[in-house]
Amino acid sequence: MGDRPKKKTAFGGIAVPLAVTWLVWGTTYLAIAFGLRGTEPLTLSSVRFLTAGLLLWGLAERRHEPRLTALRWRRATLVGVLLFSVGMGGVALAEEYVDSGTTALFIATVPLWSVLLNTARGRPTRGAEWAGVWLGLAGVAVLSAGLGRAGLTGAAILLPAAMCWVLGSRLDDHSAGVRGPAAQMLAGGAVLALAAAVRGEFASPPRPTWGAGLALAYLVVFGSLLAMAAYRHLTAHTGPALATSYAFTTPVIAVLSGALFLDEPLTPHVLAGTALIAVAVSTTLLTGSRPAAGPTTTVPGHPEAVRMRRRPASSR
Repeated sequence: MGDRPKKKTAFGGIAVPLAVTWLVWGTTYLAIAFGLRGTEPLTLSSVRFLTAGLLLWGLAERRHEPRLTALRWRRATLVGVLLFSVGMGGVALAEEYVDSGTTALFIATVPLWSVLLNTARGRPTRGAEWAGVWLGLAGVAVLSAGLGRAGLTGAAILLPAAMCWVLGSRLDDHSAGVRGPAAQMLAGGAVLALAAAVRGEFASPPRPTWGAGLALAYLVVFGSLLAMAAYRHLTAHTGPALATSYAFTTPVIAVLSGALFLDEPLTPHVLAGTALIAVAVSTTLLTGSRPAAGPTTTVPGHPEAVRMRRRPASSR
């Protein structure tokens, strides 16, 4: 009898952040689509991450966190460019060519590229992980077969973006506190602003609407701040399989929300690709989260989700 309240409390502490990561990261693609109705893609991403970075930096100042060294600034800049400039900037740019749900499906393959990177670095790869990779690639092929020429342009943007997320999460130095992520967002946002200027986006007058403004606020507050805090809570209080479960719920939520709010078609290619990629990612994550995977847990799949180191129990 005495154990029941503890179980209930523990579940309550997990259920809310779990729901936040599933729902928020599953609907960020929809929010980007609405945001693009008011401004250009790289400009939207730049404002998003510069704003979120400034808010995090202000929090770090309030907490009196130590300043970053020159070395950590260089690392934060590199990680910020990979995750936020190329990764998330690529997502927004690709949504000019493909539906939000299709975009999410391509990005959901990030854990599969992580497996290939692990293999290239000499890590033993299980048969189930290889099965996940091949299923995921089959899903990408099915999706691509249903795209026109413009859609293939979007796919050509998304695949390098997904790979950059894997590299960025591997290079993150796992700085304590929030100053490290803040520096990454500021660096990534600054590079996005420069890219937007080079692309000529600033020459196009903004098209402010209530929908676009609310979408930007949602991306900053919920997508880049709240969901990241919820995700870090999960990595600290649950196993990697549950913490990374967003990776195979996100594409399903994105496809359904795109169909519901944007009338994006649920074609046979989309439905088949969704099924293949969801199974592939779940197989890969559940297999790779077992103890044999090593002392660190790689949990890519979203630009705000970086690799988290798990310390030995004796050091806590």
